[in-house]
Amino acid sequence: MRIMNVKKVIIILLMIGIMVIISGCARWPNGPGPGPGTEYQLEITIEVAGEIDSYSGIYYIVLDADEESIDGPGDDLFFWDDDFYYINLENDFFYFAQVEEGSPELDLTDYLFSEDELQVTIALSDLGSPGSIDINVITTDSDNNTYDHLDGYFTINSTVLGSTEVREDSVGDSGDGGADFDIVKAKAVITTLY
Repeated sequence: MRIMNVKKVIIILLMIGIMVIISGCARWPNGPGPGPGTEYQLEITIEVAGEIDSYSGIYYIVLDADEESIDGPGDDLFFWDDDFYYINLENDFFYFAQVEEGSPELDLTDYLFSEDELQVTIALSDLGSPGSIDINVITTDSDNNTYDHLDGYFTINSTVLGSTEVREDSVGDSGDGGADFDIVKAKAVITTLY
């Protein structure tokens, strides 16, 4: 009798295991990407050679979410396309909006800065949930005259959880901005809220 009970338990456990495997495979029928109720985010970390000084200048992160890498954000603020999004840190406050005139301010999921780093987190849904994002980083004086920028924008695949891109920048190329506005490294990572 005990052998029959053990066999029944084994059969039930096998059935449960098979159901778990099958339901796991059918979880996201449209391929990789956030599952139901899961939202991907973009976390960007910028490192400078000196210390973050948002009272003497402005730190910009510009994003192009149109998935066309041929026209990504350059280093001149005045030529940014209306479709671009930007985050700036000025006077210890972060601001996030689309470049287009009259666009409303957007909310960052998270943000912080300390000593030589600033970090922002953006919900990809605020960017229209694109498949890729072009990113550039620029530092300027208070009148938007450029101190430093990445040598070129870089692109991150925003459909793969854990996707990471790191760009290092030349040290000592910030001119009158000095070390506080000399970009050393930019890192972008696709994370999830949950």
